[in-house]
Amino acid sequence: MARQTTQPQELTADLDGAIERGEFRLEFQPIVRLGGGTVAGAEALVRWRHPRRGTIPPGEFLPLAEASGQISDIGRFVLREATRAAAAWPRASDRPSFISVNFAPVQLQQPNAAAETLAAVNEAGLEPGLLTIELTSAASADTDGIVEVLVELRDAGVRVALDDFGRATTMADLKRLPVDEVKMARDFVVDVTGSAEQAAFALSLINIAGVRGVDIVAKGVESREQAWRLAELGCRYGQGFFFSKPLGASGMLAVLRQGLLRT
Repeated sequence: MARQTTQPQELTADLDGAIERGEFRLEFQPIVRLGGGTVAGAEALVRWRHPRRGTIPPGEFLPLAEASGQISDIGRFVLREATRAAAAWPRASDRPSFISVNFAPVQLQQPNAAAETLAAVNEAGLEPGLLTIELTSAASADTDGIVEVLVELRDAGVRVALDDFGRATTMADLKRLPVDEVKMARDFVVDVTGSAEQAAFALSLINIAGVRGVDIVAKGVESREQAWRLAELGCRYGQGFFFSKPLGASGMLAVLRQGLLRT
């Protein structure tokens, strides 16, 4: 029990200065167009290589960073590095490829949040329309000031996505927030080929997105059968280990040069 109590405290302390020590890095998981397999973009995923404990999963350290107030600094690091990486992608592919970055609630509630985001995009030399910010359930639940920030970003061309739609985010979030994309939760993908009920649930989410005029990305695609079935149901994009595991910057560039992942 003492170890269980001490470890989070130690990790929280170790987060202080981790960016300056170069312990964080990004990986990129490709997002593909279902039915064709062409690469549409990628989601940026932050990784922490702890000097003593090795790689620590984001699900373990990000809640600690949010609770301690360090998530804003990590978020700025991710946005800066992700936009810089994506700005180099046009040299690898003749197709525009977007970068999707997760935003914690506190990032959107900071003074000048929209201005800081656009400054990072401009500094990187990335077209604003090639940045998608992904909102978690926590971000969409507390809308004080967030809608105004999202409107300002969208007016500048940045796209907004709801993450884990159908599980962590809901139709209510889709109705009240300015959104361009929803990411279907993995729960609705796992058994889409083996259960008529699950396929119906997935279809309902796809139809809802269509009615609202937004794109939909299926998360956690792990088989060719799932990819084909989702394409049949009208889902435009997919992301998951069937297409590719998260990649380093050089691996992502190689995928973009290839232009096509298995379908």
